[in-house]
Parts: sequence; structure tokens; C-alpha cells
Amino acid sequence: ASHPGPADFEHAGRLWRATQGDIRMIVCTHSHSDHSPGAQPLQALCPHKPPILGLPSAPTARPPARFSPDRSLGDGERLVLDGFDAESGEAVTHTLRVVHTPGHAANHLCLVLEEDGLLFSGDHILNGSTTVVDPPDGNMTEYLDSLDALDEACAEGNIEYILPAHGHVLGGARGAIGRLKSHRLQRESKIARAMRKAPAGSM
Repeated sequence: ASHPGPADFEHAGRLWRATQGDIRMIVCTHSHSDHSPGAQPLQALCPHKPPILGLPSAPTARPPARFSPDRSLGDGERLVLDGFDAESGEAVTHTLRVVHTPGHAANHLCLVLEEDGLLFSGDHILNGSTTVVDPPDGNMTEYLDSLDALDEACAEGNIEYILPAHGHVLGGARGAIGRLKSHRLQRESKIARAMRKAPAGSM
């Protein structure tokens, strides 16, 4: 499986070389311009035309972030890839479980690699920066609910590591999610206090 990224031919070529052309499916975590536009150019490089999977952008998405997959993924759906370990020659299976996580974008999803206990978090959880939640396609209430869903997935799958789309790997997955949620709630509380102090204008 491959995440396509932006519409950059050099980037698509690097993905092609890294996989030696063995791309079975292209999964888009969401429709933003640095994530989904590379899907069709990457698909065009592949002789067997792997399907582009994800969720279509919602009507609330801005024009640059419009996206329509070949097939929509369902929350909890499992994508199974069979192959061989290059060193041992033994058969291996990789299972990606879809977790629908609206908040950063209405059509955002994360992926759990079940066999390895890893969470691919797209832009929902980043390392070193705070995810933008930009209404109307972004929604803070949904973002926080999605953090709870990811925490539950990490607890069920004994997930220790989060692999974000931007930044380095995050260890201590559940602790990282808890700190992120606490940070968001503290910011929300600070804004609410400021609004109560100056209900008619800016401070």
C-alpha cells in the first residue's frame, strides 16, 4: 500500500522506486493538497492500476481539497496485503484497519497496521506542530472524539508508536494522545474565558 502525497512527479517516482513498483493499493488519509493529488499520477505509473482508496471529500471541503476515490473505505474495514519476507522467504500478511477520524478534515482517516502495532495518523496527530482544525470542513468536537477513537484503537491493539504524515515517529502512543487532548481542551478553555471577559469585542 502507498500514501500518495502531493502531485509531484519526483515524489511519485520515489514511491515507485521504494516499492519496486509493487503497489497493490493507494490509500489517501484525506483530501488536502499535500496528500491526495499524487494518487492519480502514482496510479498511472503502475501497469496494474492499483485502486485509489479513501473517503470522498465532503461538500464543506474547499476546491483545492476536492477528492474522489475509486472506492470508499468504511470505518473498521480491513485491507489485507499478502507477500513474502525478502530475507526468510516466508509468507507474511499485513493488515491495515481503517479508523475514520474526522476533525482535521471531514474525510480524514487513520490506519492501524495490526501485525506491527503501528498507527499511521495522517494529519490528525503530528509531531512538532499542532494540527489545523479549520471549519467548516474541520470540526473541533469531531477532532476530540476522533482522538478518543484513536486512544481506544491503541489500547485494543497494544500500539506504542504513531507514524504521522509530518514529523518524526511518536512513542508512548496513548500518552501522546492524552497530552494532545489535554492541550486542545486547555486552549478551548482559555478562549472561552477570554470571550466571557469581553463578550462584545476583542481583547
